[in-house]
Amino acid sequence: MSDTAQRTRELLDQLLSQGGSPWGSPEALLGHLPNRAHQEGWHLDWEAALTHWSDLCRLGVVAIVGGGDGGYTQGYPRYIVTDHGRSLFARGETSPHNADRYLNAVRSRVADPDSIVMTYLEEAVGAWRSGLNRSSVVMLGGACERLIVLLAEAASASAIVPYSEKLAKVLKGPKPAGISDIFEQVRGALTADAEDGKMAGDLADAIERKLSPIFEHARGLRNAHGHPSGAEVSDEDAEAGLLLFPGFYALVDRLLAHFRGRAAAPGKA
Repeated sequence: MSDTAQRTRELLDQLLSQGGSPWGSPEALLGHLPNRAHQEGWHLDWEAALTHWSDLCRLGVVAIVGGGDGGYTQGYPRYIVTDHGRSLFARGETSPHNADRYLNAVRSRVADPDSIVMTYLEEAVGAWRSGLNRSSVVMLGGACERLIVLLAEAASASAIVPYSEKLAKVLKGPKPAGISDIFEQVRGALTADAEDGKMAGDLADAIERKLSPIFEHARGLRNAHGHPSGAEVSDEDAEAGLLLFPGFYALVDRLLAHFRGRAAAPGKA
């Protein structure tokens, strides 16, 4: 997506997030967009504006009243921003309703975004935006599992007894270990460093406060819905995972840096 298209989407979000419906109708709101862009010295991307407006309506961010200017709708708002929409707007760049901004924000929070993680995350966002909640949680679970494997690879080279050796064997074994088993070894390595005072305090606190619960939540949803059980996935569960993921990836990125720092400094096991 071009910078102008993304700027157009952000401008529409900004105007809607100001509250109420000061422009009276969708037509008036959309008619205001090019004037606002012109005041700021750039030209609106109409295709991006109309596509984003359509997406916002489909996602339940905006509710509109049909009909013309007359009849029983006279004097009533022609559109409103829903409670759900206000909640998403309040999330800013961590809200997946604006997919490109969301993905760019995730990339900006980590040193070297992993292409596999980002591919799964992009599909998770696309599925959520299309109302495919099962697909979304399964793809998000894949992104989270990939991050745990990256942590395992970094921990295996960090000389943390006995976890590094166990992880090295698990990762190179003829039969792939289950992700829950890999995670337990990774958590053991992290906890060992935390208890030995070899990890920053806030990072150590985040192991059980943030890393474990978010991963278990994502893994549980993937396990429950990655098989043909017929179980439903609520909008809230699918959305919650995406809202939590940017912070989760940022935390994993810090933990990767911790492991890699240990591996580069031998003799500190």
